[in-house]
Amino acid sequence: MYKRRYITDEEKTNCQKVADAFAELYENKDLIVLNAGKYGFVKLQYFKFPFGFDDADIFYDSRSLFDELWVEWLDTQLLNIASGTPMEEMDYADILKCLPEEKRKELLDMRLSFAEKTGIEGILEKCKPDLWSEEFVKTTKVWSRDWEHFDWEQVREKLCGSEADRREGKAADKPDIGISLDELKEYFEWLYDTQPELYFKVILYMALAKAGVPHEEAQAWANHPKELEDVLKDL
Repeated sequence: MYKRRYITDEEKTNCQKVADAFAELYENKDLIVLNAGKYGFVKLQYFKFPFGFDDADIFYDSRSLFDELWVEWLDTQLLNIASGTPMEEMDYADILKCLPEEKRKELLDMRLSFAEKTGIEGILEKCKPDLWSEEFVKTTKVWSRDWEHFDWEQVREKLCGSEADRREGKAADKPDIGISLDELKEYFEWLYDTQPELYFKVILYMALAKAGVPHEEAQAWANHPKELEDVLKDL
């Protein structure tokens, strides 16, 4: 019984590579990962002197250890960002959703960076589905409206009515068009997450229209941005 081993030589080597890749984590958080020989690798956390560690988790493969340390690293970053802000009371996933797109991408891209540090080929393919991926973030967002089936016709009708009133000289301080400015901003966020190509076309059209390009021409250029890019290069 005492001769039994619980981890292969290959996984023992790979687990050490994973532990080394996350070395910075041990300096900033109350945990350490140690080689436990034939028993695998153990993650010790929450040390209380003189009693020892509250948590001890054992790992027998590099995939599980990488997943665990990646989430620990990301959690630490999110806690640091939320410290001293209203986000302190939020769950990790909610903190992540509140961050600017660029910051979220910066954090999530570190997963690939750590994978490269390990030097283990295909370590990400071996991992469990990444619950902190951008796809996961998108699916957990809660929208105030069902934008996929939103009735824009009602907005168009109210806009036309408001414009008619304006032309007739009727006072209209803040006309109700069926959607608030905050909701419109949310719609563009939804569009960016779910239909990035359409989002780009809409933004391009708006920019062209604002620059004075006629409606039909702006719409045509927005639908064929590559042709517009070629034209601009020749200017």
